[in-house]
Amino acid sequence: MTLWCLVAPGPSASAEDVARVVSAGIPIGAVGNAFQLTESPAFIAAADAAWWRKYPEAKKLPGKKFSIHEVRDVGRIRVPGWSICNSGVLGLECAKREGATKILLIGFDMHGTHFFGKYTNGLANTNEIKRRLHLKQYENWASKNPEINVVNCTAGSALKSFPMGIIADFA
Repeated sequence: MTLWCLVAPGPSASAEDVARVVSAGIPIGAVGNAFQLTESPAFIAAADAAWWRKYPEAKKLPGKKFSIHEVRDVGRIRVPGWSICNSGVLGLECAKREGATKILLIGFDMHGTHFFGKYTNGLANTNEIKRRLHLKQYENWASKNPEINVVNCTAGSALKSFPMGIIADFA
């Protein structure tokens, strides 16, 4: 079993949880702004090209970078089953391609805000309609990847596609 942790920028995400995972030797993948919670994620997954334009400092970090769009200095990944998907699903696909057989989720609240609050730099915050679409994208990814054991360690998460757990059981 190859254990990975995927950190999203939900309001429950914390540098303390990330540090706990890192100190346990578990590799970290960061979804979007979650890169700000760790010094050196193994990869950063951000689906939107606009996000990469607003956060060029993310490209300078060590580790791999991925998008579903063509972005200079960022790898492009297509997620089977979707021509467009959200950054969290992209992160799951990246972790799988990095060899993960078990993935812990932190910060996957799915309630429409982030650990830093709402975007104020021109990027759009996810509305309720898009969140429902995103939840379906997670369900689709889970059904196509039953061999990957995903555990959602985000208390109060609206994401129900994966069994719930607590990070202390793993790190």
